Amino acid sequence: MNKLISVSALSVLSLALVACASKPNPNLDQARSNYSQLQAEPQANSLAALETKEAGDMLSRAEQAYADKQDQVQVDHLAYLTNQRVELARQTIKQKAAEEALAKAPAQRTQAQLDARNQQVDVLLNQLKAKQTDRGQVVTLGDVLFEVDRAELTPNGMQSVHQLGTYLTQNPDRQVMIEGFTDNTGTVDHNLRLSQARADSVRRALVAMGVNPSRVTTHGFGKDYPVASNDSPSSRALNRRVEVTIANGPGPVAPRAL
Repeated sequence: MNKLISVSALSVLSLALVACASKPNPNLDQARSNYSQLQAEPQANSLAALETKEAGDMLSRAEQAYADKQDQVQVDHLAYLTNQRVELARQTIKQKAAEEALAKAPAQRTQAQLDARNQQVDVLLNQLKAKQTDRGQVVTLGDVLFEVDRAELTPNGMQSVHQLGTYLTQNPDRQVMIEGFTDNTGTVDHNLRLSQARADSVRRALVAMGVNPSRVTTHGFGKDYPVASNDSPSSRALNRRVEVTIANGPGPVAPRAL
């Protein structure tokens, strides 16, 4: 198609040179100018190749009529038809360019929505003070979530779990492991039961918020895996916790290393 347009352009140029010795025709001059401007548009050959070629062919006919010294009315008519085809080519370029832009718009909107969601997710993770580990993002919920020796969530605990639930509902492909821990006071059996009950309590709250229960696994470890010594009340408080690990990808959370 580009070869055809080039041939038309050369034909127009040769006829124009022949006609230079003739009396100028302002309508033909305008048609030449309009066609040259059309050819200068980068999208003429890609979006309106056929229309541009037809405009060039019509201009060639006008140039030929002018060179043959045909009646001026005929030359003017052919120049007019050239201008009409130039305008048709321009309108075709505008229409197809608009169609291409419209086709790209959904993808651009989708990317903008994805960027906005990712930003919201980052804000939530910062609020939850999540830490990246090999197993996934770990959110640590302290023992302020529960009354002493109890497994029911306190109002403050519900608020923390609500933030976590918001994140999980916005990321429905992520699986979760909820692990409960205690300090070293009390019996081993009691601590295991309490840590499991607290992990299950967090799971029930998340499920009530709309998180699919099949995504959430719980485990109680009792006094195992301490994060601080148990030598003081403050250090024991650090060990009384619930850790929520959010998988890095769509698969399950890896087991805790022994």
